[in-house]
Amino acid sequence: MDHIMLKIRERYSQMSKGDKRISDFVLENYDRLLGMTAADIAEASGVSSASVIRYVKKMGADGLDGFKLELASVRDLPESRGEWRMSDPILSDEDNMDTICSKVQTRTDNAFRDFFYQLDREKLSEAVEAVKKARKIYLMGLGSSYVPAYDLFHKLSRAGLNANCYQDLNMVTEFFNYLDCRDVVLAFSYSGQSKEILYSCRKALEKKAKVIAVTRRGESPLRNLADISLCVPDLEDVRRVGAFESLQTSLAMGWLIYLGVIREDFKRIEIELVKTRKLVEGLKEKIE
Repeated sequence: MDHIMLKIRERYSQMSKGDKRISDFVLENYDRLLGMTAADIAEASGVSSASVIRYVKKMGADGLDGFKLELASVRDLPESRGEWRMSDPILSDEDNMDTICSKVQTRTDNAFRDFFYQLDREKLSEAVEAVKKARKIYLMGLGSSYVPAYDLFHKLSRAGLNANCYQDLNMVTEFFNYLDCRDVVLAFSYSGQSKEILYSCRKALEKKAKVIAVTRRGESPLRNLADISLCVPDLEDVRRVGAFESLQTSLAMGWLIYLGVIREDFKRIEIELVKTRKLVEGLKEKIE
């Protein structure tokens, strides 16, 4: 069963104003809510009792008592401690820089909290083993999703793995002519709907390569297509103002893959990483 707090946070951006008021109250007061009636919650949230009943059913509960049982089942878990509240929208007309900094801090803290709660560690381990054994690793991403793809490419390449990453997906797909079952394609796509990414992944599967996707938890064509789907929290609408939580958590997934891959051979790889650093020292301007 999904953590009820995470479920609320993931659906928050698509909620009506009334449902957001109820969500705000639930997330900030989940301990005291267990002893409240629908009328109590409605009064505290500024909505009607009927709205509260409709809300808990939208969250998948049979009724308010079932909703309370879900809250009670997770409130004592270690990952449930602390604040679950939503931050205000990322930017408002009246925001100053202090407010913006506070919002970004809150959203970042919450994003990583959600990320590690929902992380499927078994699938992560499976992906790490596939990357470790791969003859070649092709990393793909478009737009903001190219950033974690390129970051992971750079890390894997410095560690001596045969990793490839190109912004031109036409070029990438051409090279798939030489793929076989020994290779891995690692596709980053938060929406999971990018036509170019889906097309390239299908061609990779036809060549018997293993396809690993880093994408949001919500249902998507890419998640259904991939051999292994590594999910990040579905906290941003795909029509978002900009990639914030999605970018941070996708980068974090890449970091975990990288660290998992180099873990067993870290002493040798650490020496090679130092060597790569020394190779570029001459490109740095030294200040006397």
